[in-house]
Amino acid sequence: MTGSKKPPLPLQSKVSDEVIARPQAKRRLTKLLTERKPLKGEKPAPTLWLTAEASPFILHILAREEGTLRDLDRFLRDVWMECCGHMSLFQYRAKNERTIIYTADPEPEWDDEDDPFLEDLPPEAREHYLNMTRNRFPLEKPLTTKLSGAFAGDVSLRYEYDMGTTTYVQLKVIKRLETAWPAKNQVRLIARNVRPEWKCRECGEAATRLCTMNECWEDGYAKFCATHAKTHPKQAHPREGGDWMMAPLSNSPRDPCCGYAEGPKDEEPYVWR
Repeated sequence: MTGSKKPPLPLQSKVSDEVIARPQAKRRLTKLLTERKPLKGEKPAPTLWLTAEASPFILHILAREEGTLRDLDRFLRDVWMECCGHMSLFQYRAKNERTIIYTADPEPEWDDEDDPFLEDLPPEAREHYLNMTRNRFPLEKPLTTKLSGAFAGDVSLRYEYDMGTTTYVQLKVIKRLETAWPAKNQVRLIARNVRPEWKCRECGEAATRLCTMNECWEDGYAKFCATHAKTHPKQAHPREGGDWMMAPLSNSPRDPCCGYAEGPKDEEPYVWR
């Protein structure tokens, strides 16, 4: 039906070689993880099962609770984001609660208790004023915050990479479990969406490249098959010279901001059977 919502992309398991339908992902991945026998040197540790989603892209992640947001930031950069070393942050927002921002360089808490205006206020009014003014500004914390604390109460966080052409990712807790870990690893990729089946704008065949020129953004970055990726620059952008504006398609929400291109081995350090 025209205008109907597309079904979510299935997942490629990184625990096995199978493709899993999204509705069955939690049950099937739980079974695969339960059946896996720990390797020599691996020890059980409290673990968070998280999803990182920027539709239609999604990652299923295991992370040690004793790990930090810096570990998770490094993982997201390596697998999905990194292009030019941009700034990034995690943010917690909830109604009637103070916003918390986790960043590499947090600002110290602003303390206005010595404000002369407060000297003549009664204690209750003074406390009310301090709480009201503090809650107007986010509380900033470091990326060294442990995951057990950042996700306490199974809250959701938003991740932002690059404060110019920003890519937003929603992080959610799926469940808590105990699973075996190698000594030095903190984050593990257990599944990700299969590559979308992009279609060439000109012929409908499988697309492999996209055009990053501004005038081609209106249709979601024009995508082209190998043949039309060669002819498009000359036909649409003859004054630009060459095909520098044509970028390879990547299985990432960062594509193609700031010249991002995924590497063939980006996920390897985070995958093991």
